[in-house]
Amino acid sequence: MSKLAKATIDKTREAARIQGQEIVAWDTTMPGFGIRVKPSGTVSFMIQYRNEYNKSRRHTIGRFGIMTLEEARTEARTLLSASSRGRDPRADRLRKRNENSVADLAARYMQEHCEGRCKPSTIEAHNWLLNKFILPKMGRFLLSELTSADISHLHQSLIGTPYNANRVLGLLKAMLGHAELWGLLEKGGNPAVSIRPFREKKRQRFLSREELARLAKAIDDSENERLISPHVAGAIRLLIVTGARSGEIINMCWSDIDWDRRLLILREHKTDVSGIKALPLNAIALDILKEIPRDPENPYVITGLRKNAPLVNLQKPWRRIRKRAGLDDVRIHDLRHSFASFGVTTGASLPVIGGLLGHRSMSATSTYAHLSQDPLRDASDKVGVLVGDIMRPKAVL
Repeated sequence: MSKLAKATIDKTREAARIQGQEIVAWDTTMPGFGIRVKPSGTVSFMIQYRNEYNKSRRHTIGRFGIMTLEEARTEARTLLSASSRGRDPRADRLRKRNENSVADLAARYMQEHCEGRCKPSTIEAHNWLLNKFILPKMGRFLLSELTSADISHLHQSLIGTPYNANRVLGLLKAMLGHAELWGLLEKGGNPAVSIRPFREKKRQRFLSREELARLAKAIDDSENERLISPHVAGAIRLLIVTGARSGEIINMCWSDIDWDRRLLILREHKTDVSGIKALPLNAIALDILKEIPRDPENPYVITGLRKNAPLVNLQKPWRRIRKRAGLDDVRIHDLRHSFASFGVTTGASLPVIGGLLGHRSMSATSTYAHLSQDPLRDASDKVGVLVGDIMRPKAVL
C-alpha cells in the first residue's frame, strides 16, 4: 500500500463492500498510520503503536468525512510521537472520558449550588451567561486542561461589553472555586483567579419622555399582535410604574396584594430578606393588575407555561420589545432608574424616592402602621400620574 490518498480510500471502500468484510490499509510513508474500512463503507482513521508493556495497540483517531485526511495525518503524527515517548493515546482517551468538562461542572454547579440557594432571577442570569458565552466556547474543555489563557481569551473577546465580560468571569471563578471544593481541581488550581475584570463605567441610563412613549407603544403593539402574553406585558408595565425590581414583580402572588391599602407586600426582596417590604401601588399600577388574566389554579400574578409557578424568563420578551422600541441599550433594571428619575421630576425628595425603591429596611408592623399617611404613597401617585400620561394611549386603560 502506498501513501494514503482519497483515491486509495475510495478503492479500499469498494473492495470492502465487494468482499463483505473489514479491510485495514496502512500508509507506507508514516508507519503506524492507517484506515479501517467496513463493508458498510464507513472509514475510520487509526494508529497502531506499542504501549509501555510493549503490547501492540490500535487507537481510532476519527471518521473520514468528519475529519479530513490531512487532519487525520497531522493528528496521527502527534499521537505516534507521543507514544514513542511513553504516552499511551488509548489510555489517555479512557482517562479523558472519565474527566469532568466545563459543561459537566456547569451542570453540577447549577444543580448542587444554585438550586435552593439562588433566586430564580439569578439562576436565569447564570443560565443565560452559560448558554450565550461560556458553553459554546469552552463547554468541551476538560477542567484539567483549562488554562488562565483560555479564560483570558474569552474574557478579552467580550471587551466590547465589559458588563457581560465581567459577569462571565465572575461566574467562571465561582464555578471553578467549587471545582476545588469538590476535589475536581487541585487546591489553588483555579485558573480564573489571576484574571482581573475590566473597569466598568457606572451606568446612568434613564428613559426620556419620548423614549417611554415609544416603549409603551412597543408593549401595546406586541401584546395586540400576540407576540407577548398579557402577563409579560403587565409585568413590564408594572416595572415602569412601580420602580420595583424584576424579581419582585415576577414572584408576586395575588395574595400579596392589599387592595384596600393599595400595597404590594413583598416577602422576599433584596434589601431585607428576613423582613417584609411594602410597595405602594398607585392608581395606574392597580389598573394594570386588574387587566392581567388570573389563573385560579396558579397563585402567581405573572405566569408562564409552568403550572403553579411564575414566569421564568422575562429577558427574552424584553429584548424583543426594546428592539421594537429602538432602545437596544436599555436594560430591565433601567426602568427602575427611570421611575426614580420621574420621581425627581414630580418634586419628590431623595429620602422619599429611596423609600419607594426599597433602599431602607422596614418591619412589617411599622410599614402597615404608617404608610396610609406616609409621603411614599403620595409620591407614588404623582409618579403614576406622570408616567401614565406619557404612556397613553395604552392597552391597560
